[in-house]
Amino acid sequence: MEIFDNKLDRRNFLKKTASVSAAALLTPTILSLLADSGCSPTLKNGMDENQIKTILDKALARGGNFAEIYTEEVTSLSFAMREHSFTDATIGISSGIGVRTVDGDRNGYAYIYGSDESKILEAAATAAYIAAGHNTPKFGAPINSKSPAYCPVKIPINNIPEKRKMELVAEAEAAVRDFSPYIRQVDITYYDETKKRSIANSNGLRIENELPLIWVVVEVLAERDGIRHKGRSRISAHQGFEFFDNNVLVKAAMEAAQEAVTMLDAKPAPSGMMPVVVNRGWGGVLIHEAVGHGLEGDVIYRGTSIYSDKLGKRVGSNLVTLVDDSTWKNARGTTEFDDEGTFGKRNVLIENGILQQFMLDLISARMLKMETTGNGRRQSFSHYPIPRMTNTYLDNGNSKHDDIIASTKKGLYVKGLSGGEVDTISGQFNFIVREAYLIENGKVTTPVAGATLIGRGIDVLTNIDAVADDLDIGPGWCGKDDQWAPVTAGMPTVRVNRGITVGGSE
Repeated sequence: MEIFDNKLDRRNFLKKTASVSAAALLTPTILSLLADSGCSPTLKNGMDENQIKTILDKALARGGNFAEIYTEEVTSLSFAMREHSFTDATIGISSGIGVRTVDGDRNGYAYIYGSDESKILEAAATAAYIAAGHNTPKFGAPINSKSPAYCPVKIPINNIPEKRKMELVAEAEAAVRDFSPYIRQVDITYYDETKKRSIANSNGLRIENELPLIWVVVEVLAERDGIRHKGRSRISAHQGFEFFDNNVLVKAAMEAAQEAVTMLDAKPAPSGMMPVVVNRGWGGVLIHEAVGHGLEGDVIYRGTSIYSDKLGKRVGSNLVTLVDDSTWKNARGTTEFDDEGTFGKRNVLIENGILQQFMLDLISARMLKMETTGNGRRQSFSHYPIPRMTNTYLDNGNSKHDDIIASTKKGLYVKGLSGGEVDTISGQFNFIVREAYLIENGKVTTPVAGATLIGRGIDVLTNIDAVADDLDIGPGWCGKDDQWAPVTAGMPTVRVNRGITVGGSE
């Protein structure tokens, strides 16, 4: 292996360690170098109008409703701290272009790595073949659109030395180690990226932007007398490094440590139907899974959702207002415009219990004869967009958190949820509860382990009888059709009086 001078600048470092569409795995030696010098590359990729027109012509040569060119460039840095040591460091560089031809509800899609024009034309021809149709395409005059400023940046991620990022992680790890003698393992994974996107379509749209993303996951394992529990916390945003001004990594790490140690005292969870109070923030993943997926446009127009025939009808109590808002400033699910070029919107899906609208991309909007809501999202340039959630949350009510607890004689307080899944046809869901406590005589008491939540989303909405005024959102990943997208899910403190069955271990 070649030994690098520690004064090597970013551009030369990247030339020696990585290439486009590759990831450079760093050994401990190179990792120490990373702490002393910046390693974030810059890429530039663009087309003129003649090239765009030629590619779109090729994509629509066999007919179709419209065609688009999606260009993406991503530079990223990731590393982990495990057992007091930094490890698994990667500098990632990805650059590629996807070409899509749409005919009806069919996507013809092909993509290439890099930006070779001859290969782009081959991709366009492939997309045209897949989605060949009888529609005569129409071309709009090119119009350059300016991206809305929903994700402002004060301190670009790439301006911060990697050493400083590693110091933040080391500080958090040390704080957790000192929290309790029962802490056995601390894993902190840091990831940041800068993504450049541009979209050009046959309707005349031309738009581009650049988005940073920060994502940190803390996992803390505690053990005592053979009993183990892993606490977890996550922080993330589409924001510059000023993100850490208001999101203290030590605080997030301590929350994971507190969960890990507290749950060592957990008793077996009870079973049966009972009132369930769900904590604010990431507790909203319950609504995300149990309800949100059933409101995405593709399952609606195909008739495979329990909500397909319920537009304008009551689907929840009058306390339920459900929103998908891709204009939430700097949130993890906010991207300014979706991956079809539609500006982000605040979409009220359910208002006071009445279903108002669905989450739509261009195809589902056309199939349903509605306007797109800006929910067409893709994992990367190697995927075509599908209807997806962004920042989805149950909106604030008028109650207070403490009053909800105090008015609950007996029930389960759910503070942390893990994995969940839903059948959109029936609305049936199940969730694994990571952190929960009994509510007894209006007080949160004993921690309990081994609980699951089982029910139907529409029953949950109908039986919500208390909503607090403490809305918060939490960051996560959403998987659908083998694509993963960054999202947030949120809610205030909410009580479901009935409609959820608790599967316990007692």
